[in-house]
Amino acid sequence: MWRGTVTATLLVVAVAAGCAAHRSTHTPSTRILLVQPGVLGAPLRPEAVGYWTDDRMRRAEQADDLAAIRASLRTQRIARAGPHRLAAAAPPVTQASPWRMGGLVGRAVGRVFFTLRGRDYACTGVAVASRNRDTVITAGHCVNAGPGPYVRNWVFVPGYRNGSRPYGTWTARRLFAPSAWVRTGDTPDDVGFAEVTKRAGRHLLDVVGGMRIAFDQPAGGYVWAFGYPVGAPSLGRYVVYCRGAVRRDRYGSPARGLGCSMAGGSSGGPWLVGLSGRTGAGAVYAVTSFSYRGMPGVIWAPYLGRTAAALYRVAERG
Repeated sequence: MWRGTVTATLLVVAVAAGCAAHRSTHTPSTRILLVQPGVLGAPLRPEAVGYWTDDRMRRAEQADDLAAIRASLRTQRIARAGPHRLAAAAPPVTQASPWRMGGLVGRAVGRVFFTLRGRDYACTGVAVASRNRDTVITAGHCVNAGPGPYVRNWVFVPGYRNGSRPYGTWTARRLFAPSAWVRTGDTPDDVGFAEVTKRAGRHLLDVVGGMRIAFDQPAGGYVWAFGYPVGAPSLGRYVVYCRGAVRRDRYGSPARGLGCSMAGGSSGGPWLVGLSGRTGAGAVYAVTSFSYRGMPGVIWAPYLGRTAAALYRVAERG
């Protein structure tokens, strides 16, 4: 997750000091494909699943200074949408708490692992409904350095808990980030997608299901945010949640804020609206991106508007 004043520094996850300098022997793909104006994609190699041993996953911890966010926070027109259907009467939860209700959240939300510049990192992601049935949404800085290269050894582990991989490890075929993120690391574009490779002939959604995405939503609303922060008490071992009303950014960016104690490792975690306690299904309103120094206990997410929708349409083509 990103931290800063109005400019911020990335907080995701790195391996422990003893192996922070480890470099994978896998050869990265260096070809970047311009698949649509404003959208970049990177093809990946499938052998990443063998790279991520249980030991590497267990030793993941946060890194404080992977890349910098640009100070220019662009404003965007926020499209109008219909009212959310949600149980706003539930009292807010600002201290990240274990999710014990299972359902679609327990299957579709998972940990993302990747390598960048010889170091291993982790984020959070969620499988989403898509035409190719193999699409994951996460933060842009969990697929691309922003600015800089795409990551390597990217995998998604849905339902991760205490080292268990109940639904398998899914490798990325392609990664997608907005061109503005790839070229400048512009905060409002900190969103990314991955198309994962089928396992044993089955699509990701056939195994875990997928959340809908709600683009162009109003600034207000009541959301449930999920993630795998590496701090106490979860230490990245299980998914936790916060819930509450979304706030606007007083610094003028289009980002949304939520009172929540999650920190590094929760980047890319979904904020859901209309969550059903019975099925654990909802719609992705945003994904965790950054927090401000001097404003503890609040996490922020980019607005999922036209750019994110265009990126999704490309990623789900298969």
